[in-house]
Amino acid sequence: MDFGYNYSYDYDYNVPVYSDSGSEVLSVLIGIYLIILGGALLIMLVGYIFHSIGMYTIGKRMGKAHPWMAFVPFARDYFQGELAGPIRLKNKEIRNPGIWNLVLPIIFSAVTGVLTTVMIVGTVMGLLASETMWSAGALAGTLMSLIMFYLALIVFSVVYSAVYMVLKILINRQIFAAFTTDNMAVVHAVLSSVVPLYEAFCTFVFRNKEFNETAV
Repeated sequence: MDFGYNYSYDYDYNVPVYSDSGSEVLSVLIGIYLIILGGALLIMLVGYIFHSIGMYTIGKRMGKAHPWMAFVPFARDYFQGELAGPIRLKNKEIRNPGIWNLVLPIIFSAVTGVLTTVMIVGTVMGLLASETMWSAGALAGTLMSLIMFYLALIVFSVVYSAVYMVLKILINRQIFAAFTTDNMAVVHAVLSSVVPLYEAFCTFVFRNKEFNETAV
């Protein structure tokens, strides 16, 4: 039976429309990152090749054994020190700069790895202990230990960077001194430590220059 009522419901749902602007921005950022990363890798490869060619040619002209080491990772660090030869200081002498040039980065990586591992393990154990004991003192001790390890890591990194930079300057100064004056050799060596690609191109340019009469 129809009583004259007409039940009609009209629901209006506002369905949100999501634009693709977020994904587009993310794609652009990823593209820019890949371009920068590719450019950095290309620059590193170019510097590696030019530096290797320069050291290889200089090594052959000096009559060094195994000049092909200039192209081999890690071995090229040792070979660079061999090109310099014993480094004479005022009261001391670095007899094997190639070994130090090779070993110092390995020691740094090993020590930083150990410190980082100890810091992470100690932090996790300290946090677990503080949650179990509900002790604010334990948490404070964990944070203090974390800060101390972090400061030790920073100090060690700074000391290593300074020592390694001085070693590289001494090595490059002695190599460049075989082709130019002592003052200019120092300038080129310092610039090689602070200017990207300078060491590679400077070594490449010097590779065919005439040796100084005092060159070893």
